[in-house]
Amino acid sequence: MGSRTIRGFALAGLVGILIGGGPPAAQAHRTQLSLEIISDQSSITPDGRSMTFNITTRCDRKWTIVEATVSVTQAGASGQGPFTPSCNRLTNVVVVDVPVVDGTFHTGPAQATAVLVVGQGPNKRAEDSGALRVRPSVSGLLADTATLESDGAVRIDITVTCPMSAVGRGGEVRIYDGRIVGTGTFGPTPCDALPHTVSVRVASSDGSFQVGSAEASAFAGIEEGGDFFSSFDLRTIQIVDG
Repeated sequence: MGSRTIRGFALAGLVGILIGGGPPAAQAHRTQLSLEIISDQSSITPDGRSMTFNITTRCDRKWTIVEATVSVTQAGASGQGPFTPSCNRLTNVVVVDVPVVDGTFHTGPAQATAVLVVGQGPNKRAEDSGALRVRPSVSGLLADTATLESDGAVRIDITVTCPMSAVGRGGEVRIYDGRIVGTGTFGPTPCDALPHTVSVRVASSDGSFQVGSAEASAFAGIEEGGDFFSSFDLRTIQIVDG
């Protein structure tokens, strides 16, 4: 076959593509709806009023969210609440916070169910259930200001809240004012689901703190069933004259 004939076939093929609008388009990507409870453990607030754990979702931003709820049941307590899925065609981790409806959440076993319904023509539904081990949590929140004392140390408040099922183990506060670092400790606070504020003296062997901005961090610990749990708080504070 001559080169002129081959060029003729190639030209005819090119014309066909131009007239027909090019080769067939690839089939549009279709997002698969999915939902999964990925946590086997969850944590509850010190007062037992809510429970937190992780799920994953996969959905399309073009879909309408018809229902997105999570429910939890355990002996003597139950809860339910909505969540907001991240719909971007990717699998995303979503932290869900389930408020209690009946009773008070407590440590031990629990059963969780998550439901996601989307509108895509006919509604599509994804659902998952799983068992959780509920662990306690402790809150330790620093004050925004610390008071400079005459000897160069500072004093700062921390408010600790822990559940009745736990035993307080105290904690530590560290402050850095840009020049020196100091540490102070505090003893156990009552665990009764109520906030308890303690004053912590923070001193440094490197010198005296100065008035102004500083970075402060703190942890508070509790023990339950032989396991240790702690909180962590980090914030910018102001050191002021006493």
